[in-house]
Amino acid sequence: MLVRRASIVLFRRRAGTPTRCVVVAHAIALVATTLLGLGCDRGGLELTETGTVLGSIPADGETDVPRRFELRVLFDRPLAPRTVSRAVVSLRSGPQQRFLSVSYDPVDRALVARDFSDVPLEPRVEHELRVEGVRDLNGLEVPPFLARFTTGDALGEPPSFGTTTWAEVAPIFAARCADDGCHGGASPALGLDLASAEGVRATAIGVPSVAGSSGGLGDRGLAGLPRIDVIAGVGRPDTSRVVYEILRDPRVGEPMPPDDTLSPEEVRAIADWILGGARTD
Repeated sequence: MLVRRASIVLFRRRAGTPTRCVVVAHAIALVATTLLGLGCDRGGLELTETGTVLGSIPADGETDVPRRFELRVLFDRPLAPRTVSRAVVSLRSGPQQRFLSVSYDPVDRALVARDFSDVPLEPRVEHELRVEGVRDLNGLEVPPFLARFTTGDALGEPPSFGTTTWAEVAPIFAARCADDGCHGGASPALGLDLASAEGVRATAIGVPSVAGSSGGLGDRGLAGLPRIDVIAGVGRPDTSRVVYEILRDPRVGEPMPPDDTLSPEEVRAIADWILGGARTD
């Protein structure tokens, strides 16, 4: 509960606060959220209470918001990725509604919305962000969330994403996953070879998970996930089994690596690499 409350406070930026302070606050809140995701609720698979929203960026009541940005709504538990879509999110100013690209970030447990339009939001206008209809992995619907914020004059730029390269990810796989007898060597476990670009392309990208290899998934909203989900060059960490394994989500059975935990930075790098299409060149 202390972490949850701290996260909400960190998202409330006042007008005139330097950008770097917002970034630091954002990072601290995301670390707190990640810590929740990396093992703090392993016993919470059968939760019956409904989930809650930890906070949003921009925060409810925030003013002087840049006119170009990425919307993020953070939750206290993992969501069922198939319930996160444009249908559950709206951004309005009066009768005007923006057309959004919506995705789910399983690392930060965040719904992410980006504006399709190149035209920035109008300055000094109140906007209403509403999220309604998402469900957690137990099938429980999270109560609706509403935040109102007001734009300022500054244009701003949304954060970059999907920029992590194979050169950055390969050493993580080599050091943490691709030992001989694990996911490397002549006979990689479960046929998943993470020791080389060729191995990843042949055994991970778009390859279905081995049935029964890591426990039951069917009743958790994670059934039928490919190891690394990339379609037409577009990667989806939220529907990639590898991401849930390195997050050590007990819903996918044995965590990976089995005897250690990847750092939040390593998990984020792998998820961002997948988001960028899991390129191996």
